[in-house]
Parts: sequence; C-alpha cells; structure tokens
Amino acid sequence: MKISIIGTLLLATMIAGCDSYTSQQYQSNPQNTIALQNVATTGKRATVAQVTLAEGIEASPTCRLAGPIDLGGGQDVATVIKQAILTELLAAGVHRQNGTPISIVVTELKPDSFNGTWTIALRVSTPKGAYNVRQVTKFSTSFSAVAACNNTATAFNRALSATILAVVQNPKFISLL
Repeated sequence: MKISIIGTLLLATMIAGCDSYTSQQYQSNPQNTIALQNVATTGKRATVAQVTLAEGIEASPTCRLAGPIDLGGGQDVATVIKQAILTELLAAGVHRQNGTPISIVVTELKPDSFNGTWTIALRVSTPKGAYNVRQVTKFSTSFSAVAACNNTATAFNRALSATILAVVQNPKFISLL
C-alpha cells in the first residue's frame, strides 16, 4: 500500500512537470517606437552589442510544478531580449550598425504566476556610462496551473516591452548614446 502511494505521487509529479509554456515572438510596441523616435530626432544612433544573463538568472524559469516557460520559442532568452531591443531600435529609425553599442545584463527575470507579475531588471551600459532599470508588470493569473502558466508565458512579451520602454524613457538613455 505504501509503495503504491509513493509510486502514484512520483508519477503525478512527473506528469505535472511535463508541460512547457512558450511565449510568442516579440512584436514592436507603438509606445516604444514613439519614445525612440524622440531619440531619432537628435541624430543619435545605437546598436545592441550584447545581452547577457547575470549569474543565477534562470534562462527558462519554471512555472509552479507545471513545467518550464520557454521565453524564446526555442531561442535562448538573451537572444530574445537582444532581438526585441533591436526590433524597437529599427522600428524607430534609431538603429545603425556603427551606432553607440548598448550592452545589457539581465539582473532579474522572475515570473510570479500566483500574484500575476513579471519582474525584469536590466543593467544598461554604453561606453559613456550605465544605469539600472527594474520593471514589474502585472497580468491576469488563475488558480489552475495550466491557465496561470499559459498567462505567464503570454505576458512575457508585454513585460519585456514595458521594460524596454522604461529603458528608453530613462533620462540617462539619451545621454549615454
């Protein structure tokens, strides 16, 4: 009887951890484009040099006991963030290959499917200096792990977009280009 219960619990744990949740491809946000067009009018241009994860940052955070969240649809999260920032620079006409190189270190990347929040923190640096941005973005959650984890994966791009907006609206952004 005891072995049967342990076996059932082990099987339930393995099945619960089999799902994975994938966020969609990043799309530029009109708010970010407008904010960056203000930078474009100054004539300053930028490129994304590199995006790295700080030590201890989970590249594929897990959601409850339901499984990992694939933030990049098969790509690593650093690449996804780099491409998202590049997408925003391109959409606003700020990108130039020989522009000021922007380096990003992801210092926090935490989904909370219970409270319905994504916390993303970035260290933004150029040869002229650096600053930090931390953005908490709310989203709808659910009691059900499947629904909550799907909502968490879906909300990642909105959270990333809000974080990019916080980066480009920071008064230090334009002065570091």
